[in-house]
Amino acid sequence: MHRPARVLVLIGVAVTTLLVAAAPAGAHALPQSSDPAAGATLERAPVAVTIVFGEAPDPGLSVLRVLDSGGHDHVTGRAQVVAGDPRRLRAPLGKLVDGVYTVSWRTVSKVDGHLAAGTFSFGVGVAATGGVTGGFSSKAPSPTPLSVVARWLLYVGLMGLVGAAFVAVACHRSVPRRVLAIAGVATGVGGAGALAITMDNRARAHLSWGDLPGSSLGTALAWRAIPIGAAVVVLLAATRVHRDRPRRWLVGIAGGCGLIAMWGDVEASHASAASTWRLLRMGDQWAHFGAAGIWAGGLVALVATIGAIPAGDRVRAAKRFSIAAIVCVVVIAATGVQRGYDETGTLHHLVHAAFGRYVLVKVALLLVLVALGAVNRFRSVPALDGSTRSLRRVGGAELVVLAGVLAVTAILQGVAPPTGAAGSSVHPFTVSGHDFGTTVKVTLVVSPDQAGFNEFTLQAVDYDTGAPVDGSASLRFTLPARRDLGSSTLDLRRTGAGAFAARGANLSLDGAWNVAVELQRAAGGVEIPFTVKLRSTPQQVVVAPQGDGLPTLYTVELSRSRSVQTYLDPDRVGFNEVHVTFLGADGNEQATSAVAVRATPPGGAPATLVVRPLDSIGHFVADLSAGRKGRYRFEITATTTSGEPIRVDVTIPVQ
Repeated sequence: MHRPARVLVLIGVAVTTLLVAAAPAGAHALPQSSDPAAGATLERAPVAVTIVFGEAPDPGLSVLRVLDSGGHDHVTGRAQVVAGDPRRLRAPLGKLVDGVYTVSWRTVSKVDGHLAAGTFSFGVGVAATGGVTGGFSSKAPSPTPLSVVARWLLYVGLMGLVGAAFVAVACHRSVPRRVLAIAGVATGVGGAGALAITMDNRARAHLSWGDLPGSSLGTALAWRAIPIGAAVVVLLAATRVHRDRPRRWLVGIAGGCGLIAMWGDVEASHASAASTWRLLRMGDQWAHFGAAGIWAGGLVALVATIGAIPAGDRVRAAKRFSIAAIVCVVVIAATGVQRGYDETGTLHHLVHAAFGRYVLVKVALLLVLVALGAVNRFRSVPALDGSTRSLRRVGGAELVVLAGVLAVTAILQGVAPPTGAAGSSVHPFTVSGHDFGTTVKVTLVVSPDQAGFNEFTLQAVDYDTGAPVDGSASLRFTLPARRDLGSSTLDLRRTGAGAFAARGANLSLDGAWNVAVELQRAAGGVEIPFTVKLRSTPQQVVVAPQGDGLPTLYTVELSRSRSVQTYLDPDRVGFNEVHVTFLGADGNEQATSAVAVRATPPGGAPATLVVRPLDSIGHFVADLSAGRKGRYRFEITATTTSGEPIRVDVTIPVQ
């Protein structure tokens, strides 16, 4: 068997063995379960909410809120990690009344510093018919341009340092000055990348520089920066040594510092979040990183120095590096398959998830590198006695492809792996649309189209023939007015040919929601966006005539047994006073601020009235000149002392 064939067989055996032996890992950086469960209906209000994440969150940088349909937060203390379980985040709650609540979470992973956010909902005392389907948010923000550039710099720097040290120690008879220069520049680039990664993570976590040292982001920076700093010191010492043997030792130590920094980066990666075989998975990724450093960084050092050494030593140096490169290719292929399968879990995720597609791009680029490496090994190296031109040209092409591989790898580190993750009358909301390519037409029905639990039914047909379209379907929800909530997803169950349905509390707050229908078919996936504007839940207004010439009292019932009372005195054409009183659950006046009243006369334009407080904390009055008889509409807004917004809408007739 020829050498190229032996190499390919060896790689194939290693890949096949690891594919058979590998077991998929759990999801990273996303919620795994919660209490209350997503979409649950509870008879009793919980005293706390707990979320179990795939990675340990940093409690100092994480936020957990529980919002009612009015947007009021019911968390009474900071979210804390549960003792004995660093992946479990818990927040205490105040008293909850019957209704639907949205859990909004934002975490910074204590492992890799990645930011994730999202929502899910549950109900208290809400009558549920049929199965309730949960909807965890699975939003991990896309990597920023700074994070991609920063990680690219870190990878280039560490790989350049390790590769240059390897070539100097293992391939050359003496350490060329040019190798020292390459190692020094690489170390500086790696240090800049480590700092830029921290800057990006710190900004996204809204963490001050003063709080950085005691946070998980500060720990990650130390893991990367301290070995890099040590490498700088060792390389400076190597430049002052004139004997080759001690210089070789110093360069080797600097390369060892680069390997330690690589381990530090692995400590802040998805691999370190593994719940089983953690050290084995971390070692797998470290070997992948180190082998890539010897191959890629070593190639840079070899191409840069091969022309400066005697012709007789060129073939020797190139052959030594070529043998090491073959070993590195095998290690990279084996560990890469293991890590890729670990973090995608299934072939479906490999093809359909963003993370899996980047993995496929990386594999394709690595195959190109293997082909170019084979050209160097069997054509360029034997010709080195005469000329280095072929090695330089093919090696340059390899370096261009390597730059692309590192860019994809940098993006992958910022992408979450896919294994990580009522009134009596009903007026449903119905909307129809099609995908951009006009291949599928869908009709979505939302009932009752109010904040809280809704029934979602979907009918999908072929755009041209009208035949039912089968596959799997889900809905993704975002509220543009509250971007801090992230998104949530509801999987639909198949109920018939081209028909899907589910029930969930994803539309948990009043407002206009963006709802994207995601339909997966054998021919590929399509996404169809809609806007669903929820009907506001009618406010209950109690009208109480006072008699004896007194104005009629209008009481608007709010959540948690609170209310707003208003009346118009004397409710006749001419000068009037609009009285507004805010009452708490105990019937006493509730302190409020920022009170505003807007009045709209019959057939006229709205006008904002001047509001003044009376001699109490919750009673306010405004002057109104009523020019005609008819029904006047009053829009009243205010803010409680806890920051909760209040909005009521009352219509009062003027005689």
